[in-house]
Amino acid sequence: MAKQRESNLFTLSFLDVMSCGFGAVILLYVIILQYNQDFESSDTVSKPQANSEQISILEQKLKRLLALEESETERLNRIALDDQKKITSIELAEIRVKNLIAENEEKKLKLQEVQKRVSTGASKQGFLEDQELEQVTALKATMNQAGGFKEVLTGMRLGGSHILILLDSSSSMLAEDLVNIIRRRNMVKQEKILSPKWQRGIAFVEWIMEKIPEEAKYQVVLFNEKANYVLPDTARTWLDGSDDEIREKIQTSLKGIAPAGGTSLYQAFSVLSSLSPMPDNIYLLIDSLPTMNKNIPKDYTVSSQDRREYFKKSVSSLPKKVPPINIILFPMEADPYAPIEYWELADKTGGSFIQPQKDWPR
Repeated sequence: MAKQRESNLFTLSFLDVMSCGFGAVILLYVIILQYNQDFESSDTVSKPQANSEQISILEQKLKRLLALEESETERLNRIALDDQKKITSIELAEIRVKNLIAENEEKKLKLQEVQKRVSTGASKQGFLEDQELEQVTALKATMNQAGGFKEVLTGMRLGGSHILILLDSSSSMLAEDLVNIIRRRNMVKQEKILSPKWQRGIAFVEWIMEKIPEEAKYQVVLFNEKANYVLPDTARTWLDGSDDEIREKIQTSLKGIAPAGGTSLYQAFSVLSSLSPMPDNIYLLIDSLPTMNKNIPKDYTVSSQDRREYFKKSVSSLPKKVPPINIILFPMEADPYAPIEYWELADKTGGSFIQPQKDWPR
């Protein structure tokens, strides 16, 4: 009987099929792996480009923000510096005012003591004999020096050998506030002349003329957009303090003048050089900072800063040797810098500054 052949599952054909299948799987894996690598490489190339553009945009925005921040910081620093300068200027002005008050109070006490000693003495000659010669000489020199001496009650510097009185005759002298200035500006001339503020200005001029020594010379000038002598026929000449007739003419002429126009401090100061000799004492009666410089502006809308600039230009036009300028200020609303600027002008020139009450000198 023939021997039965033993069957084998792992024949050569089976192994070939398995190898081919395994090879196909490996081939498929290799293809997929290669595809993924190509895809990732192309995606990696595109992403850096997009990221680079975004970074560039963000950098530009950051630069603009930094520039804005720096500009804003500089602006705030400038504002802070300006505010600090203003505060410092006001503080210095307050200190100077306090010192001036203390100085005037001390001089007042000394003068009262001198007056008391004179009144209790047997005679003026007896008083002078009690004083040392040097003290008497110093006292006379103080009273006769250029610019005179300060009156005890007002603090005004009186005296001088050639005295110039400058009175502001612009429209602002019609009233103390803008509404009433505009209202009075449209009135008839006689109503303008009777304006209380203008009458106070005239009263001060009369009060100063009464204080002028008989041996002294003086002149009275009105100024608005131009400077004009109260008595035109006496222009560029000095008047005698002892001439009562001239004084009466000035008073009469002032009572017929009505305030009008803008304020040019430059024109007022130009009078100094037209007089010979130069004045050694000046009274400036004014209510505000100037609204113009040398020429009449086309637009009368003037800001507070413009007025301060006009003031500085006017002061710069003064001669090198400036006599004492005594300021009598009738303050007007909407002009807060006027008291500070005029006080500094009086202080620098060795003059006096007063802001009188409404019921004075009448």
